[in-house]
Amino acid sequence: MKKLLLLAICLLVLPHLVAAQGVKLGAGVFGGMEVPVIQDDQSSGTNFGFKGRLNVALITFEPYLSFASYGGADIDDVIDDPDGSSITGFGLDAVLFSGFGAPGPRMILFAGIGSYKVKNDQMDYDQSNIGYSLGLGLEVGVARGISIEGRGRFLAIGTEGGATKKSAIVTAGLNYHFGM
Repeated sequence: MKKLLLLAICLLVLPHLVAAQGVKLGAGVFGGMEVPVIQDDQSSGTNFGFKGRLNVALITFEPYLSFASYGGADIDDVIDDPDGSSITGFGLDAVLFSGFGAPGPRMILFAGIGSYKVKNDQMDYDQSNIGYSLGLGLEVGVARGISIEGRGRFLAIGTEGGATKKSAIVTAGLNYHFGM
């Protein structure tokens, strides 16, 4: 059983080792939906952004800039429901097992840290704090140097007072890999 498990792990990692030769650069765009988790003052909204890609061995580092906006709250006993917040973030994701444009599908695992500015003019709220994220995705190399991807991410942004704003984010994206 141990030998079978070791063989399965080797077969899963081997395509990533073959594709991971040297330092590679790329860029990408993404967009999707941001769903607040355990927040009654927000509803689902949009998320989009841009990222760079630097691949070194099995790890791809992705500096990113993202823009999100929640929908407004739907509170039953309030006539003028508050607008949703806007979020601007920049940070760095570390992605494991990215194919970086190699043909075929690859499951990816990623974690990130960033600085996020959450703003709501109507509620007189404007804070910048550190946020952490973790997620899974699927990247598919579709042509030489081009890949599409889908990701699911859980994001937690700290707030003053020790609480967090949490979101589940689902995005799809397109990546271009230079020199492929």
